[in-house]
Amino acid sequence: MATRTTTLQRGTFLTSNMPILPPPVAAPLARPYKDFLTPALHRRFTNAAFLTLALCWLEATFMSSSPSWLWFWFPLGMTGLRTLLLFIPCLAVFIVRVMNMHVGKRTTTSGFETLAQKATDWRSGATVGWYVFSAWLFGEVYIWSRSETANLGWIDPGRAYERPRANENPVFLRCLFFVLAIVQACWHLRSDKDTLAIAKQVGASQQNSRVPESLRQLSAEAGSIVKRAIPFTLSGTVFSLPAYFFVLRRPAWNYMAYPLARTLVRQLPANAGPSGLLHPMTLALQAVTSSAMLIILWEVSNTIFTISVSQLPLKKGQPLTSEIKDAAGTILSKSKDPNGSLIRGFKAKNKNSKSFAFWELYLICTRFEARRKTIFTEVDRKPESTWAAVSSICLAEITAISTRIKTAQEPTEYQKQTAESALQRQQQEHLIAQQREQAFGLPKIANQKVQNDRDVFAKRRQGGDVAQTVGNLAKSIGQSPGAANPVTPRARRAIAWTEQQTGGRERWGIEGMSKRTNGYAIDFLKTSLGEPFRQTFSRRVCAVIFGVPHSNKINILHASKALTALAVCSLKEDDFGQAARDIPTIIRAYTATITEITKFLNELTKHWTDVYFNNTDRDVPEVLEVVGVLRTGLEEVVLAFGEYASALGVSAKEMREAQEAVGRRAGGGG
Repeated sequence: MATRTTTLQRGTFLTSNMPILPPPVAAPLARPYKDFLTPALHRRFTNAAFLTLALCWLEATFMSSSPSWLWFWFPLGMTGLRTLLLFIPCLAVFIVRVMNMHVGKRTTTSGFETLAQKATDWRSGATVGWYVFSAWLFGEVYIWSRSETANLGWIDPGRAYERPRANENPVFLRCLFFVLAIVQACWHLRSDKDTLAIAKQVGASQQNSRVPESLRQLSAEAGSIVKRAIPFTLSGTVFSLPAYFFVLRRPAWNYMAYPLARTLVRQLPANAGPSGLLHPMTLALQAVTSSAMLIILWEVSNTIFTISVSQLPLKKGQPLTSEIKDAAGTILSKSKDPNGSLIRGFKAKNKNSKSFAFWELYLICTRFEARRKTIFTEVDRKPESTWAAVSSICLAEITAISTRIKTAQEPTEYQKQTAESALQRQQQEHLIAQQREQAFGLPKIANQKVQNDRDVFAKRRQGGDVAQTVGNLAKSIGQSPGAANPVTPRARRAIAWTEQQTGGRERWGIEGMSKRTNGYAIDFLKTSLGEPFRQTFSRRVCAVIFGVPHSNKINILHASKALTALAVCSLKEDDFGQAARDIPTIIRAYTATITEITKFLNELTKHWTDVYFNNTDRDVPEVLEVVGVLRTGLEEVVLAFGEYASALGVSAKEMREAQEAVGRRAGGGG
């Protein structure tokens, strides 16, 4: 074995037969969760694109004007070219969805707040722009695909004895598509189509089906797509008429139609305004059919994207972060540290990645026993074990509800304290004023000397003015013993009659004006125009409990269900006894959260704009769903560990409070 000479600090030399050890190797860092999620989303995006391409081929076939039966549908001819061009508007919709994609509904206290957020977000303008581009390209493909008999060219040759002129029909169709794009973009933003509904589960019968899940769900949604497309097509076509004739007709003609037609044919007469629509019945049929095709293209694209992206976070029937092999043993997805990647997903800044990570954790804890056991066996992870990391993250999602409730109640508590301190300060000032009055006394008007007529009308040397003279006169009249009222009886009767007719002084006072103003505001809030300004009880509660700007409800549900399953399974699978130390913390967290939510629902006062509030509105379905999941989880944990409660450090009082939170006082041990 090779020897080594080592130099000491004092210059001496030491010969050693110890082998040269390599430097310590750091533990490999787990791959980010996005390295697993992004390829899965790409595959789903590709599947969605193929399904959308099939729809584009159907519409391209419908647009075909070829008399040949073969070239009418054959994808390698003009029909194939139209298919590819029609796919570009669908890609524009996909770009909008990727740009705005989020998990959870938007949580705002009123419709006006939602409108303000959307209006100030640059993505709203980008959404409108992409829809306008999509409608424009679809319109060009549709008009280009029509034959000459459709009368959609820029030039109308007219009869043999007529001069050619610019054609207004294509201008109307293009403006129609533009209006539809604006309306569709507004509806897209209003209905929040970008929300991913990741809470839907797939049954066992559906998993074993040979039909792809996306295709099966698309066929199930076909009826609703048609139901949305038909009324939207009819209403859009009808309401586009006033928008075209009163707003868009002149600008479109002067800046688009006539200059382009004049470029094509120099012999056109001078611009005398729009030439008028040709063959209105044919144009109406073209408007309805083309609008329906465009709207169906948009609706199907949105539906396919939602279905494809919202599928379970699985690959080949296994969790995304697991190492996946095919039947031959070939590694399809390699993962050195599956749980480490999953933990990094919980801590990701991207909320979509975080939501998918919690969803995958829930599936692991409820459906994949082998992977679930690894959460208990990985005790050497730094800085804490896998169980400690997972449980703390899940508890953080649950306890964040109490934190948000306390934060929302802080302004109310601050206002109460401020009002009390102001009242105490006023009382102290009043007491001080009374003490000063008793000690020194205050000068009274009655103690002043009565002014005689000479003093009143005499001009003072100091330069008295008219106002001072009038004041002296009034003071003299008021101070004269037995002086008559300066207001005549007729004037008093006129004043009394005026007060009676106008409702008295109270009506025109500050309080009366305030009451009438509040009454007008409440009457306005009761109308349909005032609906966006109502801060309803349910919206305020959801904004506090689930967070803003988007609801965190699905993460709370997955975190609580996963933590409950892990805690219950730890009795058989946790060989190191890690979970036992955290059971008291889990019980306390569940109990406190349920108590805080229940108290918040009962004590929160209605907003003055919530004009239709009643006590039944306190039962918010979304919040009750979360409370039900927490109660079920708490009940399972109490039943599983009730007999070990005292040994685990859970007092009898805490067990009683937990049982009361569940809704049952007896049972559960302890």
